[in-house]
Amino acid sequence: MTPDRRIAGWSGVLAGAGLAVEAALWTVSGWSPATFADPAAALEFLRAGGGVLRLAMLSGFVNLVFLVVFVAGLAARLKDGTPTLAAATLWFGMIGIATHVLVPLNHWYGVPAFLAAAARDPESAQAAWTAYAVAGHDAPSGAGSLFLGLSMVTAGWAAVAGRALPASLGWLGLVTGAATVLTVFAPDTVLSGVAGAVAMPSLLLAVVFRTWGGIVLIRTPAL
Repeated sequence: MTPDRRIAGWSGVLAGAGLAVEAALWTVSGWSPATFADPAAALEFLRAGGGVLRLAMLSGFVNLVFLVVFVAGLAARLKDGTPTLAAATLWFGMIGIATHVLVPLNHWYGVPAFLAAAARDPESAQAAWTAYAVAGHDAPSGAGSLFLGLSMVTAGWAAVAGRALPASLGWLGLVTGAATVLTVFAPDTVLSGVAGAVAMPSLLLAVVFRTWGGIVLIRTPAL
């Protein structure tokens, strides 16, 4: 079963807008990787910006819901000319969404839980924070970014090779997906500086890819 092309297209536009809103809320909340790496600083951040962070989580969850429909529609558009790449686009995307959705769900429940724990026993809350941050944020975020990046790479490759979508959109998918995968594996290596430099551009390019891809699906006649 495949979604209606126009509905999938509008879902892509909304997924792009949702990602932009989520990123803006993360920024406004004052979050940074360094803050989350320091248990004392992280708990203080939750006290000051936890409400905004939960809004970012809600936005992220909604964004991923729209992304499911967009990825399915994108893969359906690509399947006739490049069936293997279309299947990879679909399943890489679904695995990425399934793992990435753990981030907003973990923080939606985790923020109030840690605030309550910190009020009762600050030392125990700080001692538990590192394990929570790795299991509840770093690992699912990394897995989600990896597979969503691979999904954009295969979608871009299919667009360039099969011409079911504009080649320019395909090249954008290739570049954005590769940059996203780089942000997963480069930290704590000799490429750490590169990962930091491409993190925000890769996110902005993902917003453009989803939005542009959605518009293309809306406007392109059915095959």
